[in-house]
Amino acid sequence: MNKGILVELKTEKGIRNLSVDRGTTLREVAKTYYIDKNERLPIFALVDGEIKDMTDSLRHSCKVEFFDMKSRTARLMYQRTVLFLFQIVISEIAPGVECRIRYPFNDGLLVQFDREIGNASVLTWKVEKRMRELISSGCVFSQEIVSRDVILSPDRPAAVSDRMADLVRSSDIQDIYIYSYGNYSEAFVDPLMKSPEAVDVFEVVPYDQQMILRVPRFANPDDLRVYRDDRKLYQTFDTVLKWREVTEVNYINELNRKIETGEWRDLLLITEAYHEKKIARIADQIKKNGRRIILIAGPSASGKTTFAQRLCIQLRVNGMRPLYMGTDDYFVERSDMIPDENGKLNFEDLTAVDLDLFNSQMNDLLDGKTVDMPVFDFITGSKRYGTRITRAEKDQPIVIEGIHALNPELTKGIANNEKFRIYISPLTVLNLNDHNRVPLTDIRLIRRMARDIRSRGRSAEQTLEQWHSVRAGEEKNIFPFSSEADVLFNSTVIYEMAVLRPFVEEGLKAVKPGDEKYLEAQRILRLLQCVRPLEDLSNISTNSIIREFTGGGIWVK
Repeated sequence: MNKGILVELKTEKGIRNLSVDRGTTLREVAKTYYIDKNERLPIFALVDGEIKDMTDSLRHSCKVEFFDMKSRTARLMYQRTVLFLFQIVISEIAPGVECRIRYPFNDGLLVQFDREIGNASVLTWKVEKRMRELISSGCVFSQEIVSRDVILSPDRPAAVSDRMADLVRSSDIQDIYIYSYGNYSEAFVDPLMKSPEAVDVFEVVPYDQQMILRVPRFANPDDLRVYRDDRKLYQTFDTVLKWREVTEVNYINELNRKIETGEWRDLLLITEAYHEKKIARIADQIKKNGRRIILIAGPSASGKTTFAQRLCIQLRVNGMRPLYMGTDDYFVERSDMIPDENGKLNFEDLTAVDLDLFNSQMNDLLDGKTVDMPVFDFITGSKRYGTRITRAEKDQPIVIEGIHALNPELTKGIANNEKFRIYISPLTVLNLNDHNRVPLTDIRLIRRMARDIRSRGRSAEQTLEQWHSVRAGEEKNIFPFSSEADVLFNSTVIYEMAVLRPFVEEGLKAVKPGDEKYLEAQRILRLLQCVRPLEDLSNISTNSIIREFTGGGIWVK
């Protein structure tokens, strides 16, 4: 008989003390004590502070915490596991065909092939069917953790590509994971699930001789959103891919090489010139179509403030004199705000905006009338008048930045032919390699963390704690309206991870084992360890979008 061991299981309801047989797997513990309301298994567990696979056995008394799809770390592990299953099946169905991640798209990953694959629709059906067969069969992947020394040796494993080896050589990564099933092996920077048993929600969709691997998103981790094709986003990403060839930086190891050789200065100049050219073209478009209400929206840490100011400069170059404003001054009186389900005032909800006043004053400005624009006093919770008496001249554009700017409800009283909508977000296509991606949301999180630490007196852990509510607000108030935009502006700065790493690294290291956000802090640290730090900011323009997060800029000190 196996000797019992004590398990201290951490749950949302508190600590639960268990006695289980030695050798019991985490999967067995979860099935008995942790299955969720949808009867789904967790993705992984933390055992005495270390990430463990659900197939691992418990050999001694320990502390255990399970992580399901509500955890970002778990969702990314789930996504990587779906990708590996996909790669296994492609190797079976289309031997010799190589696939690579292009970018996140339509609630999934857009995957490209290196050659023609025939009828994509037919092949897609076969691929998904075979992936589900593998899951149902109870397949288990073998895992090998390979050290830096082995990766850089002449006898490195065949699964470690030249690009992966160069990434490790040029970075601080100390080990990687190699997963195998049958005759197929692949190297990953971060771990997968060894058993895909819990991978039950996904979809493979054909797309222009490519495929999209769709997985649950933040807003609904237990299901897939109804498929919606965002062609504008596709075209924006495609443009960035073509421009990326000019920079000669397609992957992180190539960025590291630019930093090593000192060629990063040219990269800075090319990136800023590209942004300026794009902003100038948007200003030309605004002048040409004559629309006067310029609406700018985007998720947190997109660089909206700097973009809006640079757009105003380009509009002035075109002989226009834009008025610049935000929507925060149009909050309803605090006493009139509707509390959320937790009894807290939600300044990010559209109900917090005085829509009637906003629409009335914008139309008055368009008609050339003088308007007494409010200034919202966050201390008293009310609007003050008499300090911004404003009148817009004929043809003078009004540039408005705010999280609700693209929501039609915000400007429902303004004629559509007066509106020009701009959506801004950092849409990076710079991945670690063909099968290891840099998550888009992580770029914004690192930006926000750098700004919070530098100028807002917040710790890295505080930023991580707040990020969930920030993302929830974006899912509700921003992302659903991105397709309303006339223009998408990609605010990514190709070298930004290298610049931001020194701003956040120590703050992330300060998050200790046992802290609520320790696991997420370690994940972000590992991502940043893939890129060489760049601490010399002297060559970065003071009007660069990245200055919004590092400081030293014209508009954001």
